[in-house]
Amino acid sequence: MEIKIPFIIFEVHGEEYAIDAYFSKKLEKIERISTLIRRTDFPRAFPEGSLEPLLKEEELENFLKSLFYEVAKISGQTFDERLRHMRRWNLWRFLGIPTGFRRHLEEDEKLSSASREAMLSLSILQRVLGVKNAGKLGDVIIIPKGYAYYVIRVEGGEIRNEKGEIDRIYTSLLKIDEGFRKALKP
Repeated sequence: MEIKIPFIIFEVHGEEYAIDAYFSKKLEKIERISTLIRRTDFPRAFPEGSLEPLLKEEELENFLKSLFYEVAKISGQTFDERLRHMRRWNLWRFLGIPTGFRRHLEEDEKLSSASREAMLSLSILQRVLGVKNAGKLGDVIIIPKGYAYYVIRVEGGEIRNEKGEIDRIYTSLLKIDEGFRKALKP
C-alpha cells in the first residue's frame, strides 16, 4: 500500500525542517510527535491521492510551541515518577522488606523507557526550535513555507520510502503506536 504523506515545511533560525502534517495529529502519545520532524529533502508538490493535511500552516507555530511545553512537562513527570519508584524500592531493600526483585525491575524498565522517550522528544524540539527551556519560546519565530509530500509503502510490517529504504521512524511507530496503526488503515 502506497501512502503520500503531506509535510509542512518551516524555517526556524535559518534552518529548514518539515513536520508530518497528517500523522502528527494521529499519534497515541504526544512525545512521539517530535520524531516526525525531519530535514527537508523531498518533493515540494502535492501529488494526486495525497492524504489531507490535518495540521495547517497557520496552526504550526502554536502547535510546535504547545508541543514543547507539553513534552517538557511530561519529561519532568516521567523522570520524577522513576525517581520516586527507585527511592521506595531502595528504602524497602534497606529495611529488609522483600518486595520482589523482578517486579521492581520490570516497573523500572517501563518507567525508564517512558522517561527516555520523553527526554528524546524534548531534545529534538530543543534542537529544532533552538531553545533550552520554555521561557525562551517567545523569541522563536517559525516561518511556514508551504507543503511537501513524502511517499511511503507498507510492506510486511515495515515501512519503506520511495527509494525502497526502510524508514526507521515510521516502522518503529507502526510497531509501538496504536494511533499510527489505526490511521494507516484505509
